[in-house]
Amino acid sequence: MTEANRWLLPDGVDEILPPAAHNLETLRRDILDLYRSWGYELVITPLIEFLDSLNIIPSEDLQLETFKVVDQVSGRSLGIRADITSQAARIDAHVLQKDGPNRLCYADSVLRTRPSSMLGTRSPYRIGCELYGHRGLASDVEVISLMLETLKLAEINEVQLALGHVGIYRSLIENAGLDQDTEKKLFSALQSKSEKDIDDLLSSHNTNGGLLAMLKALPKLSGNEKVLDEAEKVLKDAPGTVKDDIEQLRQLNKAILSRYPGQSLYFDLSELRGYEYHTGVVFAAYLEGFGTSVAKGGRYDDIGKCFGRSRPATGFDSDLKRLLSLGSRQFNDVEKVLAPADDDSELYEFIRGLREHGYQVLMLLPGQQESGQELGCTQEIVKLDGKWLLSPL
Repeated sequence: MTEANRWLLPDGVDEILPPAAHNLETLRRDILDLYRSWGYELVITPLIEFLDSLNIIPSEDLQLETFKVVDQVSGRSLGIRADITSQAARIDAHVLQKDGPNRLCYADSVLRTRPSSMLGTRSPYRIGCELYGHRGLASDVEVISLMLETLKLAEINEVQLALGHVGIYRSLIENAGLDQDTEKKLFSALQSKSEKDIDDLLSSHNTNGGLLAMLKALPKLSGNEKVLDEAEKVLKDAPGTVKDDIEQLRQLNKAILSRYPGQSLYFDLSELRGYEYHTGVVFAAYLEGFGTSVAKGGRYDDIGKCFGRSRPATGFDSDLKRLLSLGSRQFNDVEKVLAPADDDSELYEFIRGLREHGYQVLMLLPGQQESGQELGCTQEIVKLDGKWLLSPL
């Protein structure tokens, strides 16, 4: 690297400059205060952990996104966190060891080997909540509500809430008798909603015809709450917990609209994001014209099993940088005041009072030649009749 390009950052790694950095920190504080008012306690997790502890979530994508290094002290493999959910699960299961519901929140940077999208970042600032120790629908409703409140605080408006349930697909696929290769291809076809690929994969299979028809129907079961009525008809003979899962989505729809009348809801019964580790309801918030979700989450029960305590869990997270860039929230500018380079104790007391009242006071250093306007100041401190006063610039 030459002197000419030594300032360059790696692709997908960014820095935040004034005033955006202050706005980001203000938003972070306000969101964490919101979480605390709901009973969620802040945890600050280590940037690096032993790899076998960090990669407890069975997600191939997450494992590929994790930077891996060798610990020069122990010789064991370490991972730089690409996500905070697994760390929060370790804290709940092994460190805190609380028997009842446990509410945790976090806000910190993570690092990924690759961006999640072509123009995405490799250093998102994850902020979110996790609720452990409760399997009922009430905890899912609480977490979804808190996600919507987070977006409201960032002034991200006209959000569409997408809801799904991975249990529906899981019940169907477990009884379909597909080989591993076909199942993997079917999973990809469902995510892209390619009806032709789905038909091609399932048409030649010797399994229950009704079950295959249900799998083929999944991509079409998307839309408003009327989709749930259609799903009950199409999947009426489905095995496993499918009927209960559809009813759970119906109850979730009712609970969300009770709290947030007019909230735009969208159901997608082929939504399998996080299928490897999610166990129930999944949800995400979208904006029109923005291709990826602005916040997402779901239920992932038994996450603490590898730490010796199998705990039900549900949660969500988002990228704080994305919330800042997409939100319309206006941040108050602090008025800047220029102070002269003077050792007068009365001047110092006057400056102290201004700072306590929210002013930003920039005291000139000896020899500094910049004017108040160049420094962004709107007022200056002057001495008049023996007293220090504010004067407009």
